[in-house]
Amino acid sequence: MRKRKITLVLMTLIIGLSTVIIGCSNINSNQLPEEMDKIKLEVVSKSELPEGINYAIKLKNGSSFTIKQNTVYISYPVNNGSSGYMANQAKVQAEGNKLDIRPGEEIALSVFIPNVFDSEKVDQNRLQYEIEGYINEVKDSNHFGQSGGDLFN
Repeated sequence: MRKRKITLVLMTLIIGLSTVIIGCSNINSNQLPEEMDKIKLEVVSKSELPEGINYAIKLKNGSSFTIKQNTVYISYPVNNGSSGYMANQAKVQAEGNKLDIRPGEEIALSVFIPNVFDSEKVDQNRLQYEIEGYINEVKDSNHFGQSGGDLFN
């Protein structure tokens, strides 16, 4: 089971980094993977409510780039039986985002996930994220996407 989780996380990171490298062709591509790894999301708190769960999440731009017009989505991974987990198409957009996040800046995001998921079909003890936006300037060649698993670790 642990091996499947590691494989899923590694595949997600490879796909995310490939998107970043391809999408940001006019920025030094040797620098990108290392810089994108410096964009971090972390669960700060979790509040269980009768209607669902509210997560406070910190996004830190540790890269040397300004992140422009980004969107953050959070979801629970879908339990795919013996073959592990897969990405959930039912995502929730984080609130509290900014148009420009400068290098070194941290912002507080909030995500509320309602109690509509079958706990047998999704893993509510893990959160997956997707972030999309632009690096330094809003243009197609600077578009990036990154995704990852388990924000609780």
